[in-house]
Amino acid sequence: EVDDSPLFIYSIRMRLLTPEDGEEYMSPEQRGFRMCQLRSRHWKISKKAPNRDEPSVQEVRGDGVVGYYPLLVEGGYVRYYSSDEGLVCLGEFPGCFRYQSCTEADESGTMEGFLQFSPGNMISPTGPAFNVRVAPFPLEYPQFLY
Repeated sequence: EVDDSPLFIYSIRMRLLTPEDGEEYMSPEQRGFRMCQLRSRHWKISKKAPNRDEPSVQEVRGDGVVGYYPLLVEGGYVRYYSSDEGLVCLGEFPGCFRYQSCTEADESGTMEGFLQFSPGNMISPTGPAFNVRVAPFPLEYPQFLY
């Protein structure tokens, strides 16, 4: 059976800043870690219902993102994937870790949330877990489609 429901597709990028990023950069000593690993996500999806004053809100929580647990280092990341045997290292890559996902496009709205990281890595954290806020972004249809 083919599911032909419309979807909002979004892309998320994450990385540790480098000295080239200027004033926003914090050294490993300032931030308290040299690397950090994504543990989980928490999304809040608010959609405008056509016949209601208040938007409907759906919260989604889960481990990793689309099966991945990237370990961020300055200048790149190490990609880990969750398998039946545990986390499997898929290699080290330069640049930003990127992933795409989707949510139902039954109504327009916004999406926002938090990504939770462990300083160091998940197996041997070097400090308490911390959250990184993902600012709200729109879930809307463009004015025109190709």
